[in-house]
Amino acid sequence: MQGEGSEDPEWTRRAWLRAGASAALLAPLAGWPRRAEAAEEKLLEQATSEYNTIMVTERGSIRTMYFVVDGTRYIESRWDMDHPNSLDLDYSRTMMAGFLIQPAPKRFMMMGLGGGQISNYLFERFPGLEIDAVDIDPEVVRLARKYFGVPDNPRYRTHVGDGRLFIENAAEPWDLIMLDAFRGVFVPYHLKTREAYAACLAKLTPGGVVVANLHNLTRMYPHDRETLAAVFPHRYSFVSESGNQTTFVASASDERVGTYEIRSHARAVAEKFDFDILGLTARYYMRTDWDTESSVLTDDFNPSELESAAQRHNTTCIAGCAYPAG
Repeated sequence: MQGEGSEDPEWTRRAWLRAGASAALLAPLAGWPRRAEAAEEKLLEQATSEYNTIMVTERGSIRTMYFVVDGTRYIESRWDMDHPNSLDLDYSRTMMAGFLIQPAPKRFMMMGLGGGQISNYLFERFPGLEIDAVDIDPEVVRLARKYFGVPDNPRYRTHVGDGRLFIENAAEPWDLIMLDAFRGVFVPYHLKTREAYAACLAKLTPGGVVVANLHNLTRMYPHDRETLAAVFPHRYSFVSESGNQTTFVASASDERVGTYEIRSHARAVAEKFDFDILGLTARYYMRTDWDTESSVLTDDFNPSELESAAQRHNTTCIAGCAYPAG
């Protein structure tokens, strides 16, 4: 975990959220966003939706989207307008590990748009890539377009809706799916289950991959690992520069990609990235760093009830996500 003097304490908070950390685990982090609050910031807009209270601020060249939960602001997206096409957050760079397993995606799905920084980055750097970016909150999509450079382009399609329902109803598969969606300070439960990942697998091309951002210090980490392992035939782990976050790449392929091929893929795509993606290959690891006896997360939604169940989790997950206690 990064401390107050480290490069980006806000990223660590975000990584914990992606793992669905408990409220108790999040409590010590509640003060971290206040560092940003103490600085000079201009409020550009505040909006309230069914799902979030959202603030967009600007300080110098830095534009930030916050979600406000119980009076505390949490960074959802940050954009440095002096470097508009860069990934300056550790977790977002590490998520590019998906390209080390599937180096030539043609169709990409982003679950959880936020400010659109990952999807914007890939839109600019992969000119032929077709993008579908999905967010449950129409206000998030509106603000991302207004303040964070999300373009109006037929190759970059934004959708308002539940990510799981969008995947299950999709007519065409994707080569790359990235999972970066959460409600408030939790990942909605119906997006973390074996059934949710099976829906992702069903909508991947034969060589396609799902990329999930996990925090390896939370109690949810072993459950997430076991749940993904229950669905995907091959899995690959890449640790972040800080060491606190793991990008988990799950493949639909019948054949495993070896270490030498991972390095070959890195060399093939290196010119597309503005950071050392070759260095990311050195953070690939195969050790088991979780309790393999942990329970798999499941849901038993009747297909006819999935839509109402998804809405229930999307609107109540701050207080009531049914995560296991172990």
